[in-house]
Amino acid sequence: MASTSPVLLVIPVFNEERFIGELLDRVHRIVKPGNILVVNDGSTDNTAAILSQLPVNILTHSQNRGKGAALLSAIRYAQEHRYSWILTMDGDGQHQTGQIDAFLQAIANDQADIILGNRQKWGVKMPFHRILSNGITSIILSLCSGMQRIHDSQCGFRAMRVTCLDRALFREMGFQFESEMILRLGKQQCRFLEIPVETRYGSESSSIHLVNDTVKFIKLVIKSFFWN
Repeated sequence: MASTSPVLLVIPVFNEERFIGELLDRVHRIVKPGNILVVNDGSTDNTAAILSQLPVNILTHSQNRGKGAALLSAIRYAQEHRYSWILTMDGDGQHQTGQIDAFLQAIANDQADIILGNRQKWGVKMPFHRILSNGITSIILSLCSGMQRIHDSQCGFRAMRVTCLDRALFREMGFQFESEMILRLGKQQCRFLEIPVETRYGSESSSIHLVNDTVKFIKLVIKSFFWN
């Protein structure tokens, strides 16, 4: 069945009972429920119960498989339902839904194949350890992605052209998936664009582990040199 919009809004969630209801209430003011997909990645709290009461499309993983696995499920859904674009945002309420229109406008103007949110241009007060890791990884990814300057590689608020996403190529199932996506699309000479986005940091803790995920990132970059 063909989609009613070229853009599918995707929200991967894991134990987001505190935020998902309010977030979807705000999203519904901008995007029709039929073009929203929530991927419940094995939540063990009340996330599933909350989602069951809301008018959105839901994919459920029986156990937590990682953000990359959730996004791969969303890509498969988008391909099956003939969407042209996927727009992703995190389920913890940090991303401002009012900025969805900026992504939709960039998509309509056919300005790029991947559109990355850039929290740096907005002057976000990001925790220092995130500034450090994000800055280093962004520079490395810029150098490895056809020299296209990337300032905020870890931002989950991004849009991708579906035809650029070959599910068979991706290997990362966790948070490194988003870096792998940049690397692979860069090697395909896809066009990159950044737009400023505002992020609200609250009391929630990051699921990214600085040391372990840094090691995984380094391994990913090394492996990327051997991709065809």
